[in-house]
Amino acid sequence: MTELQIIKENFKSDLKKLRVLLIILTLIQIVYMIIIFADTKLWIKLDFDYKANWLIWGLNFIVAGIFLWFNWTRMPIKKKTKTNNTFMILFLGIIGMWLWIPNKREINKLTEK
Repeated sequence: MTELQIIKENFKSDLKKLRVLLIILTLIQIVYMIIIFADTKLWIKLDFDYKANWLIWGLNFIVAGIFLWFNWTRMPIKKKTKTNNTFMILFLGIIGMWLWIPNKREINKLTEK
């Protein structure tokens, strides 16, 4: 394999890792929302005794930071697109991250350049 092929494979691998990270974050958020609506006593215990809401917010900020770092350092796109992606990730949160993740066709298009 040439160096360019290795870089392309690493790029695809990193995007797969980001997708898995986003799936984990989404599942954590969904479970937390179910707890909020299903069992108020458990939710109060998690929030006041264990500060679960701060942990989830912190996890969300860390993942958003990773996505922003990847957007600005690894994505082979124009600066204007990077700026638009940054606003999308920051203001839409998890939904913005899901919209940002490129699909297979977009990944192939990015690695052709």
